[in-house]
Amino acid sequence: MKVIFIRLINAPVTLLFIAATVTGCASVTYEEPKSGPVARVRFVTDTPYITVIRGYSSKECNDEHEMMRLRNGFLFNSDPRSLGMPLGGYHKNAAKEFLITANIPQVYMFEHTEATGYYSYKCGVVIQQTFEEGKDYELSYHWNKPSCNIEVFELKKTGSDNIEKILLQKRDNKLISDFSHSCLTKFKQPRLY
Repeated sequence: MKVIFIRLINAPVTLLFIAATVTGCASVTYEEPKSGPVARVRFVTDTPYITVIRGYSSKECNDEHEMMRLRNGFLFNSDPRSLGMPLGGYHKNAAKEFLITANIPQVYMFEHTEATGYYSYKCGVVIQQTFEEGKDYELSYHWNKPSCNIEVFELKKTGSDNIEKILLQKRDNKLISDFSHSCLTKFKQPRLY
């Protein structure tokens, strides 16, 4: 992925864009599995702009479905979700916790758009992770203009009831060769959010 810079025509267009991202759809559309092996997964963003998380059925970014929207701050039509996972403490709209099907590779794209003045900055990261049954994980999205990344942690009990975040992988917004270029096409697809 690359950061895309879009020049907007005038300030009213910027305001319309911001209004569309703040109002939009419900913040959660993901439905948890009703049976089978699961892991608990927390999705997190550190940006004050809306982060959209989409799920896919493969590294070709097939069968796209929007799962949720996160924002480190106010989020219209918010739907807070918590499973009581350890090491939380995030803003209620910046983190959501779900049961995710375990032992099957999961593919996600985190992306957000920031409008400042006459410009809009868009950044996204695609990641694949397999979660083990009964374990706790955190996928944390970070925005450091002009790049973004995702860190995947296992929340693991160490010693006498201490919980630590163990880094499993970190991916930035460069599309790596094990993902299809159709993922880049999905990222570049015009959206009204």
